[in-house]
Amino acid sequence: MSSRSPVILLIGSDAALAYLIERYAERSGCEVRVHPIVPAPSTGSGPKPVAVLFSSIENLEAAQAQITPWTSAEIPLLVCSSVNDQSRARELGADQCLVHPLTYEGFLAAFTAAHIFHPLR
Repeated sequence: MSSRSPVILLIGSDAALAYLIERYAERSGCEVRVHPIVPAPSTGSGPKPVAVLFSSIENLEAAQAQITPWTSAEIPLLVCSSVNDQSRARELGADQCLVHPLTYEGFLAAFTAAHIFHPLR
């Protein structure tokens, strides 16, 4: 991926999900940066993410005290969740949910609904 590719920040330690998200993002022209925990706020080095994706609702819940820099910068927050957890995810600040089982079409739909990109593929 080019250093000019849009960056999606993935928070979580699920290796299988990270692999799947990386494949879907690459297919969509994006780059994924995976962090097992919420990273410290950026000091301006590196590209600003176009979205922050939490691998689970538990990760989003644990990060509540640290999401303000992203929400203040109007960076969409997304979370992988079950159908039953969507309302809870929204209460926690998620703009969109990627519902399990995650498909490429579901990935595109969530990112398109969050106005991150338009499906080209």
